[in-house]
Amino acid sequence: MLQGVAEIVRCVVCLQTGKWPGRLRDVAEIDVIEQQLAHSEYVDEESRKLAIERAHEIDESARQRGMGGDLNT
Repeated sequence: MLQGVAEIVRCVVCLQTGKWPGRLRDVAEIDVIEQQLAHSEYVDEESRKLAIERAHEIDESARQRGMGGDLNT
């Protein structure tokens, strides 16, 4: 419900100013993975890098499927 109220406020601001207010950057799963692995005592540096690279590959593949093949949106 709170998200709906926030969107209504954004619409009101847009109607008053003629511009959509900016949004904060969304946290992606990749960010969470990198943060968790960065502070882990149980993962060595090589495994950490491989896991982050693999997570980026999975994210790119999901974007391709979800956006009709466009990686830039």
